[in-house]
Amino acid sequence: MKFLLILIGFIPCYFFSGFVYQVPTYQPVFSYPPDFEQEYLNDLSELVQQAQQPDSLRWEILWDLSYYTHTRNLTRALTFADMGLEEAKSEKNSLWEGRFQLIKGAILLRMDEPDQAELYLRSAQNKVNNSDLWLLYTNLGYVYERRGDISMAFEWAKKTLDLGLATADLKAQAMAYSDISYLFWKQGKFETGLNYGLKSLELFRNRGVDDLDFDFTHYVVGNNYLALSQLDQAESHFLQSIAMGERFGFYNNLSDAYISLVSLYILKKDFTAAKKAGSKALNYATLLDNKFMQMRSLLGLGEVAIARGNFKEAENHLLSSIEVAGEDFGDHYFLSQAYENLSEVYEKTGAADKALTAFKTYHRLNQTIFNQETEQKTAALMSALDLAQKENTIKQQAFNLAQQKKRSTYWFVGSILLLVFFLLLFRGYRIIKKKNNLLEIQNKEKTFLVRETHHRIKNNLQVVSSLLSLQSERITDPEMQQIMIESQNRVQSMGLVHQKLYQGKNLACIEMRDYFSKLGEDIIFSFGALEKVTLKCDMEPIELDIITAIPIGLIINELITNSLKYAFPNLSSGQITIYLERTDPTLTLHYMDNGIGFEEKNPDTPTGFGAQLIQLLTAQLDGQIRKLNHEGTYYLLNFQNVNQPVFS
Repeated sequence: MKFLLILIGFIPCYFFSGFVYQVPTYQPVFSYPPDFEQEYLNDLSELVQQAQQPDSLRWEILWDLSYYTHTRNLTRALTFADMGLEEAKSEKNSLWEGRFQLIKGAILLRMDEPDQAELYLRSAQNKVNNSDLWLLYTNLGYVYERRGDISMAFEWAKKTLDLGLATADLKAQAMAYSDISYLFWKQGKFETGLNYGLKSLELFRNRGVDDLDFDFTHYVVGNNYLALSQLDQAESHFLQSIAMGERFGFYNNLSDAYISLVSLYILKKDFTAAKKAGSKALNYATLLDNKFMQMRSLLGLGEVAIARGNFKEAENHLLSSIEVAGEDFGDHYFLSQAYENLSEVYEKTGAADKALTAFKTYHRLNQTIFNQETEQKTAALMSALDLAQKENTIKQQAFNLAQQKKRSTYWFVGSILLLVFFLLLFRGYRIIKKKNNLLEIQNKEKTFLVRETHHRIKNNLQVVSSLLSLQSERITDPEMQQIMIESQNRVQSMGLVHQKLYQGKNLACIEMRDYFSKLGEDIIFSFGALEKVTLKCDMEPIELDIITAIPIGLIINELITNSLKYAFPNLSSGQITIYLERTDPTLTLHYMDNGIGFEEKNPDTPTGFGAQLIQLLTAQLDGQIRKLNHEGTYYLLNFQNVNQPVFS
């Protein structure tokens, strides 16, 4: 089988109420669709019925049907070929007329009609495309092989090979080597036949398509191994051929392989297996309706009977084989074997006259195959094949040399371009590195300036704090002195933010847990309450930018100050708890003490400066403050739309 068409897609489309119905179609491919059982042929038959209009689509299906079916039923295959041929003639399409003549010739050949087959093949020769010529040449070779004209069969195989080499068609080359291997096997040149067969298998494997001819080549290689008494290798190839044939339904190849297994099992003295193989071969030949295969299957069964000493059974099988072959049987190779075995049977049973007559017929048939003229033509063809191989090798070497020179040129030009590219890349790298170094220097300078700015701001705020401290020492009024201390703490809370910034790694934000701890300790110290009040800041590290950190720091400053002033009047010890948590984009600040607590008279209108400051700072951060019920004081502050810190 040269190619198959498998059902894969659906075109054209028809639309019905929102859904699409698609008519099945196919495209040329031979991969691994579902095994080509009868269902596949039924699908193609349905497609033929749908494609009633005579055109290339319908003829493609008919060609596929006829060519594929010829591996199972020759009569049915011929019906499809005739149908396509008549339609192509009616439409005056010479290309498709030639293609159907080609396939009809191939089918007639397998129906043991070599003369009719040649007429159709010759007629198709000037009509088909070049892509089909190798198939036409191959079948013309089979015509001459079936007539016993081995030398002409060689000539057509050589034409197939030349065409394949000229067009770089691996399938044509593989098919030619397979046919040459088979012809050398018939000539008794088994080593040469094996070499060409293995070369064919290699090409088929390179194509990666398990088609009919790949299957057949396993059978051919197995025959050469068998003739060389390499039984294990022969059996391996026969079984591979059978596996492929059973998978795709190649009845002709299955019959061939089982016929050869008959001879192999006879050599192994496994006569039961040999007879079973012969029966399978005959069964497939009968299904195929192929007299050539039936004749050879009966010949194989006769050989099994001779090996078992059942000469009467052998005589019946051999006479049936000769009868099926008929008077005009062209393949003298297998027909001569039938008469040779029949001569042996008559000799064993004491029928000397019949044995002599059968042997004379064998000798006459054998002389048409193995004679001096054939040997000379074969020798000349072998020389031509060797010369063609050498010329092809020279051409291949010249091509490889040209390719090597081209690769060298490409490599040289590529190396120059690559060198230029790397030089440009290096130059670009130098420029980028220089710019990066400059940016790094500028960044360090900016970082230094930012740190220095925060340091100076902190120092200035420290100066303000010191001035407030000096001023508070001159004030005798306790209330005024307390106001000065609170103002000093507010300035220190802001200065502490700048101190944390220039001391930290990140100049854009401040870590709040450490900030709260240091701020709280400083305020408690300023009130002289280190032994009395403890600060607990149990929270995850959170970083905030300076715009957010300073208002929150001032709020904490006011809340701690209020706690120290009012929450612990009679207590020997107290605790202040602060923790801040983030739930993007919201910040929640918890502040509580375990002091005596208090009741706000009017929480919406705070009267003290500290309370007013807390309200203003909370509003500045788009926040809300709530006082919750607690044994002491508990403030919950929520700040909305707080920006994420920017990391340096």
